Amino acid sequence: MHNNQFKTGSHADIPASVKVFTWGLILAGLFFAYVFMFNPGMVFHGAQISDYSSQLGFYSTGVRVLGSVVALLISLVFNRADWLLITLISRLAIELGDIVVGFATGGAMANNAMVALIAAFELWAIVKLVRVQKL
Repeated sequence: MHNNQFKTGSHADIPASVKVFTWGLILAGLFFAYVFMFNPGMVFHGAQISDYSSQLGFYSTGVRVLGSVVALLISLVFNRADWLLITLISRLAIELGDIVVGFATGGAMANNAMVALIAAFELWAIVKLVRVQKL
């Protein structure tokens, strides 16, 4: 019997700089989960959660942000570079989608620029994590 499992280097250590960045994402994620669920007008001018559609949209976004925070936190607690890599790849896809939606809906340029900056740092972290994987 032979072992055909693909070894991903799951026990590779997460680089310290990526850990620091990830803690920043976690803190920002907690802040934005609060903003989306309780006070969207704090960041999105004129936004309110007064009707069902806006409640559904903002609350759902807040919950998804919390889900991402949990995945980041689990990856750090267990020091799993492979889990963090997958989480950051999915976050990068979401950030790129947010940029497209931002431009399509005429969103504020500052919001799009901030999301693009976060996406650039996520790409940097992804590259660093790919380098530590033992493929």
